[in-house]
Amino acid sequence: MLLFSGCGSKEEKSPVKVEAKILVGNIMGMNARVPQVHIISVVDSITIKDVVANNGNCRMTAMHKQNYPKTIKYGEIAQAVYTNGCNLLKIEIITDKGNWTQEFEYIPEEYVQM
Repeated sequence: MLLFSGCGSKEEKSPVKVEAKILVGNIMGMNARVPQVHIISVVDSITIKDVVANNGNCRMTAMHKQNYPKTIKYGEIAQAVYTNGCNLLKIEIITDKGNWTQEFEYIPEEYVQM
């Protein structure tokens, strides 16, 4: 179950859709659980300034952090990947159209070869 809230009125619809999964695999002989978040624009254009996980307690990987700010158009995706072991409970998406928070009760795992 996903809970989504914004900085505007209750009537205001989020300008983004969010999908999350945990990538599970083996990196250099060590088990890894890496949270991955996709932010999908549902408006003509939006600038994602940052995606903050667990009130700043989970770090985005440096490779993905350098991609922000990022402007995406309708249907396009911005990706945020966090460091191994982050137990993703909440993200805050900071945009040019306001901030949006999403809480997660369950995130599916996807087994991958890393």
